[in-house]
Amino acid sequence: MFLYDVAVPELSLNNLTYESSCDIPTGARVKVEVSTHSRTGFILGFSKDNLGPEVKIKKIEKIFDDRPIIPPDLWDMALYAGRISFCGAAPALRIILPRYLILPDAKKIQERNFYCDSKNYCRENFFNPIDSERFDFYINELKQGGQTLILFSRKESAKKFFEILPDELKKRALLWGAAGTEKYWLSWLDTYFGKFDFVIGSAGAIFAPLMPQKIIVEDEASRNFIIPPVLNVSARDLAEHRAKFLGAKFITGGRQPSLKTFKDFRPEEKILPERKNIIFTDIYHYKTRNEEEKGIEGNIPLTFSLIKNTYKELMNKNSVIWILDRLGDSSEVFCSRCGEIIKCPKCGSPMRSENDGKILRCKICSQARDLPEKCEKCGFEVLTGRRPGLETLEKIAGKYYEKIILYVDQPEKGSEDDKDNKKTKKKKKPPVKKNSLYLTTRSGLELCDKIQPSLIAWLDLDLELSFPGHDNKLELFSLLWDSYWRGREKNSERKVLIQSRRQGMNTAKFLTQGWSKFLDYELAERQEFNLPPYGHEIELEIEPKASKLREKILDAFFGMGIFVMDSGDETEPLRLNLESLEPLEEILNAVKFSSQKLKITVKN
Repeated sequence: MFLYDVAVPELSLNNLTYESSCDIPTGARVKVEVSTHSRTGFILGFSKDNLGPEVKIKKIEKIFDDRPIIPPDLWDMALYAGRISFCGAAPALRIILPRYLILPDAKKIQERNFYCDSKNYCRENFFNPIDSERFDFYINELKQGGQTLILFSRKESAKKFFEILPDELKKRALLWGAAGTEKYWLSWLDTYFGKFDFVIGSAGAIFAPLMPQKIIVEDEASRNFIIPPVLNVSARDLAEHRAKFLGAKFITGGRQPSLKTFKDFRPEEKILPERKNIIFTDIYHYKTRNEEEKGIEGNIPLTFSLIKNTYKELMNKNSVIWILDRLGDSSEVFCSRCGEIIKCPKCGSPMRSENDGKILRCKICSQARDLPEKCEKCGFEVLTGRRPGLETLEKIAGKYYEKIILYVDQPEKGSEDDKDNKKTKKKKKPPVKKNSLYLTTRSGLELCDKIQPSLIAWLDLDLELSFPGHDNKLELFSLLWDSYWRGREKNSERKVLIQSRRQGMNTAKFLTQGWSKFLDYELAERQEFNLPPYGHEIELEIEPKASKLREKILDAFFGMGIFVMDSGDETEPLRLNLESLEPLEEILNAVKFSSQKLKITVKN
């Protein structure tokens, strides 16, 4: 009898052990019983657990395949993803494979020839802020031949690239769609059997069963490549791992490189923004109108430079974007007497006001409720908003300009049968019209792909730095860089105006010096504190009820002399930095955790 470790993707469980008298190859599918139900599992290899004779082992009921049916590069990537995310092989296989291959009545597919040579792996970088020039470079790579997988950080970018392909290339290409549909399964099979030479898509396209000689990752520094919620790993990192396994050419591109690429390869920066098009306005020292709205504490600073430059561009029939990262009328509502902040009844987070204060909405879970008539703590009838948001800005901007569009998600109206949920319906953005002033958040930079704004203004850059996390400055610089370059046609001009105080200005001034200067500065700071890409930043989210597991993990790290940041609040995750993941692996193997009680996020 042989004992095998088996991954059951449908249930996303830890590896299970079964026995069989047959020699079953790794990667083959088998039928096993889990809690009286038959499931499809994948053989991971011979079991290494030393199980005593008292342990009852179930038998493998049926062997579906006499050899692995998953391409070796996808199998290797699934095991790699499960290992670096600490979720295990089963959840990774569930995400990577079509559901038709993991259900109890799993479908069979014919074997496909597979070849690779890891020695052929090579690396190339192409960083250019002009989108059209990068797209031309990628099209040239396709024309040179060889099966190619191209990943984009957003679906819209993948679709845009697909649409501009020459006809002779487009008929050989597949735009990768969403998983879980019959169409997806048919596309998966067509790709598996070689009907397409090129696959183009967003992060999920990394799971396409192509056998690429080239893998291209566009906008490689983007956070949009993170695959949530189980894996929490970057499709960009999976793409690099897969390219090394296959011996493929791995190409990274974008408007700027990731820290990892910059650290390892130091790509050359060829184009810098023109200094005359970057306008810095210090809110404290420039002439400023501190606009306020009745019933809301705080103001929105509008420098004379902002007002004048916006007016000039609108008069020339151009489009302008103002960015303020606060939604609603105000960020929070509180009692004017006792100071009690109105919080979400569902998750306890502060709620912002919307629609002239008629609706309160949670900033975390989007739960909505009506504004109470009085304070629920002391009964006082005067409730006040604090920190004005975009809806207040819309009223203020209306004093100066006519054509104003609030470009944020707008709730759809609920049906008559769904009155209770009408405030949390799916949202949509307003239609895009050119030659207008757009008021939006940082996500509104997507407008650059739809219009050609001649001016983008950040109304309070220090607000962007208020979000927690060591990646804050890096993300802010990337947003500023995109503000200047994203969607710009060659030889066109665009101004970026930045309203800030000292803290935000320190980061903004790197905009005129370029990403190479900023990334050098960022790497020096991260090396000192052992932050990515020099180490691993780890978050351990432990179910509050699993207090004993939390204590075991803390004691284990303490025993190794590893510092763990623990707020003392059991609802907050544990945070730590490690040079290597080995201590974490050792501890997790010792405590025998359940994936339902512990979620692990590793940032590289």
